[in-house]
Amino acid sequence: MLDGARHRAKQLGRTVDLRVGDAQHLDFPDDSFDTVVATFSLCAIPDDRQAVAEMIRVLRPGGRLLLADHVTSTAWPARLLQHVIEVFSVPLAGEHYLRRPLDHVREHGLHVETSDRFKFGIVERLRAIKPA
Repeated sequence: MLDGARHRAKQLGRTVDLRVGDAQHLDFPDDSFDTVVATFSLCAIPDDRQAVAEMIRVLRPGGRLLLADHVTSTAWPARLLQHVIEVFSVPLAGEHYLRRPLDHVREHGLHVETSDRFKFGIVERLRAIKPA
């Protein structure tokens, strides 16, 4: 994927810093970024709580956190199916469907500007601001 991203950046004439890393231990100093974005990745990171804490650590005060991910459904039939799927998806692929990153964001005191859910409440996206 990194090779493809480098190739695309070169086509666009962009200079980029692409690296392999660990979302649970980001190799950046505190308060490094104006915006941190994570899409459909927290469901596959072993410790999503630690990953969110790391995102917030590297986010500058007043910075924006943008997340979109699979979450526990608001519809009980879908939620029941998610429980059944996780019996296999977690041990086989490390894929979690019953998490709620919004809870971790709130625990860290970020101001949630927007949050919405769709696809039977299975997908949630949010925008939060780190206090200044």
